[in-house]
Amino acid sequence: MTKPDLESEWTLIVGEIVAPFSRFGEVKVNLLTDFPERFERLKQVSIRSSYGDTRLMPVQTARLHKGQILLKLKGVETMNDAENLRGYIVSVRQSDAVPLASNEFYIHDLLGCEVVTEDGQTLGKITNILSNPANDIYVVGAGKDEILLPAVRDVIKSVDIAARRVVATPTPGLLPGEAEEVRSDGEE
Repeated sequence: MTKPDLESEWTLIVGEIVAPFSRFGEVKVNLLTDFPERFERLKQVSIRSSYGDTRLMPVQTARLHKGQILLKLKGVETMNDAENLRGYIVSVRQSDAVPLASNEFYIHDLLGCEVVTEDGQTLGKITNILSNPANDIYVVGAGKDEILLPAVRDVIKSVDIAARRVVATPTPGLLPGEAEEVRSDGEE
């Protein structure tokens, strides 16, 4: 597999290697997925460092341990080998994505989508998604013009991943400038 193939096919991030686990070369992986059971059937993963080193690694074993995954990767035989992988991002193929319900979306699919109101006003692009117990929050735009939209049906009306477009009806006071108008209306 060539490096461009590796970069284009293995883009679904599922974890980050945070530490060696045993003297036999296991690595401890912080989960960045809602589906830890996917590790049980993985035969290979892609790992990528912050400086661009990307490798395709066969998975020998994977097991859940205290909310993290312990991976044994072929060729990683010692604690020092495992330590050298600290900070690497673990990815799987897009084709290994777990199917979602019709009203669920992968974070990587939502990032960069344009958000517009029902009357066509462009609010910006989704730059981040904050996970909260009740519901996710879509961060739209950046800096002082950042808008936080709760990912609930009353606010998010439709999502079209293919068109990279989200239609929203923000509640009063969520848009820049509206908070001041609401406050000043109440004071007069």
